[in-house]
Amino acid sequence: MYFYLLIASLLFSPKLVAEPQATPVNVKVRVLLVDKDLNQKPVPFFIIHFRNTETAAAPAEFKTDLDGKAEAQLAPGRYSISTPKPVDLGGKRYSWNLDIQVGATEQHIDLTNDNAKIEDLPPAPSSSGENKSSSGAADGGLTALFDKLKNSVVAVHSESRTGSGFLVDSSGLVVTNNHVVNSSAYLAVQFDGQRKVPAKLIASNPDKDVAVIWFDPSAFREGVVAPLLMNEAASHLAVGQRVFTIGNPLGREKALTTGVLSKIDKDSLNSDININPGNSGGPLFTLDGQVAGITTSELRNLASIVPVQVVRPIVEQARKDIVGATPPAPVSLPVEPADFYPAYALRAVLLEDKFDTKPYFFEAGEFHVWFVTPPYNYFLRHEQEMAAARKAAKRSGGEAATAKPPSSALEDAKEYHPILVVRVRPKFGVLFKVRFKNGFVRMRLLCGGREVTPIEPARGEFDLVDQRGRTVDTTYQGGYEYSADAVTPACGNVTLEIYSEKDPTTPTSHAVDAATVQRIWQDFDAFRQEHPTPPPAARP
Repeated sequence: MYFYLLIASLLFSPKLVAEPQATPVNVKVRVLLVDKDLNQKPVPFFIIHFRNTETAAAPAEFKTDLDGKAEAQLAPGRYSISTPKPVDLGGKRYSWNLDIQVGATEQHIDLTNDNAKIEDLPPAPSSSGENKSSSGAADGGLTALFDKLKNSVVAVHSESRTGSGFLVDSSGLVVTNNHVVNSSAYLAVQFDGQRKVPAKLIASNPDKDVAVIWFDPSAFREGVVAPLLMNEAASHLAVGQRVFTIGNPLGREKALTTGVLSKIDKDSLNSDININPGNSGGPLFTLDGQVAGITTSELRNLASIVPVQVVRPIVEQARKDIVGATPPAPVSLPVEPADFYPAYALRAVLLEDKFDTKPYFFEAGEFHVWFVTPPYNYFLRHEQEMAAARKAAKRSGGEAATAKPPSSALEDAKEYHPILVVRVRPKFGVLFKVRFKNGFVRMRLLCGGREVTPIEPARGEFDLVDQRGRTVDTTYQGGYEYSADAVTPACGNVTLEIYSEKDPTTPTSHAVDAATVQRIWQDFDAFRQEHPTPPPAARP
């Protein structure tokens, strides 16, 4: 009898079926430190505990990825953040112990120098006899080497991340990290702020985290092949030898970073060189301009590098595999705009009495969909702060309308690019277990029946976490970036097609409401006023 009553309650109780849809909140954490040279250093594989102070549940555990980022869902409430182990960097020890409020909307939390507890470490013993490399090159020579080799390095884009890569053959072969390109249906290489073309995977060794991709070299005629250090010379690398890398840190222009080799093993090298987000997969050069290895990650403040002896056989295999084959057509792909959305227009959003969020959200089959513009994104990030500021104004005897945005929110308004993000997340439900109903594979945005090419077609894992902090299910979500004029009233009809894990060939099609299209168009009006001739929409 009890069993049947339980079944009935699961099937017909509105609370059990409907409430979980709104309970979890997506929480994104980034751990990023800045060293004495102002280099930004993400902290990978770092454990953070979130303890709900309103319940007796065990703490939820977040673990950062190679970019120092972690993402999961938590129930709304008051949380205490703590870090079981500290981070040592530049003679300092960093740890965090904070209290935060998780509200009803997506939360972004940065653990940085500014909110860390910082302690001085005892000075390390001084080393002697530094080997300054057989070339004896001085720092002045680094400028010449950078100018000579910078066009050997490209940015590599996939569905899950952006990294670096380097040209190893005039046919267009590029070496990068396998974790950057693994299992991605979308691959592209970018040469500068204006040029990006498709690429495809040719060879890889997941165990060594090395992959070789291929693009049409006619798209980058000024490309320079990075010379690989011969095995004999590689065997003479020494601890203390100076090295440098060229990469695209944080997705920006190419930059040179220097360091020294600190450990040499048969299958790996270690260096104190900075591996910032976007540098992973780049070349590690000796001071005579030859590649000694490929940067792959940063662990315990030391860069991990795959030696050139491991890279060479994979490159040779790729050369054989492309004989008689054709590279992807050098079609120009859209790139992220260098301009920023006007900060004054975003700050004005926080002063509005009410911000209508309904036009940005809809449901399509087994998916939730958000059209995220810069104003909507900015509002979501600072909604809780403004609510607190309005309450404080009332407690002081003033009016809520007189509340001022916090200085951090005003500063943050300078950091938004004029892009539209279409975010797709599977729904989840409750019967016997809380589970996602489907998984995201890809999407197509159609303007007047024609597909709009995205700037970045991102696809990544998405965890469902219960109130005890346990991951109960994992699926994929999508977040495609588009140019500011991708969706306009001139499209006539705007349609979103979502391809799922259940049916990867037949999409769920949803006609976007005209009011949503109009709201998106209006949101970019401030940007159009400052840029009367925006770049053309990305069309096939």
